[in-house]
Amino acid sequence: MKRIAIIAALVLASCRSTVGVSRTSGGFAEVAPTVANEMIIDSSQVVVLDVRPAEAYLGPDGHIAGALSAPFGTIERQLPELLPYQNQTVLVYGDSSTDGAVAAKLLSVAGFRNVVHIEGGIRRWIERGYRTVNAR
Repeated sequence: MKRIAIIAALVLASCRSTVGVSRTSGGFAEVAPTVANEMIIDSSQVVVLDVRPAEAYLGPDGHIAGALSAPFGTIERQLPELLPYQNQTVLVYGDSSTDGAVAAKLLSVAGFRNVVHIEGGIRRWIERGYRTVNAR
């Protein structure tokens, strides 16, 4: 539990010099897959959002275990369903960095306080050797 507190503090503070963590101008933090994995392992208080289309979430690459599907194309309509997570740490990823970063910015603008984007999306997650579920 102490480890997640340290990681969360690093992510949510201004962390320009911390390896694997950066603060964006969009109001959210960006972390390397290694840091995201530690956050997921160390806390049940982290909500993981997959913003890829539903076909990709269920597709051959699978998704990060425990991730909720919130496709970018419909995320604005899903905001009322996501509001209960507004004060929790929300890890966001897409297929690559671009789509996930746009969704992270949208959530930040919508009032989500602790939005963290996984740099490189599911592609980098898989490249780094982290597992997904429901992969074919």
